[in-house]
Amino acid sequence: MYLEISLVILGIILILLVISYIFILLKILRTSKDITITLQTLNQSLPTILKNLEEITTNINNSTAAVNRRIQNFSNTADRSQLIISDIIDNIQYFAPIAMKLPIFQTIRNVTAVIKGIRVFIDVFLNKEKV
Repeated sequence: MYLEISLVILGIILILLVISYIFILLKILRTSKDITITLQTLNQSLPTILKNLEEITTNINNSTAAVNRRIQNFSNTADRSQLIISDIIDNIQYFAPIAMKLPIFQTIRNVTAVIKGIRVFIDVFLNKEKV
């Protein structure tokens, strides 16, 4: 009697396991169909995506090369102008003492000193406080 009851219970458990496995297999089949559809969609759109990425990469490379050329041109121009400016400043350093000895600069310096003296004299003369 116990053997029959245990066999019935084992049979019911086996039937329940088979039914649950059937549901699990149905879920796996549905999931595999969804994965297949997704894979087909991806395979159809992937070549165009890769082509767009390749075009974008090519454009970025071209833009970077153009920017690098411009920067190199600006750098060369800056180097040349720096050389020219340094040559001019060196020449000014050599000729400035000689040029300052010219009579016109001495005259300008004397006139400036006279004007300052007159201005101080007038300020003192007009603002003189009476003691």
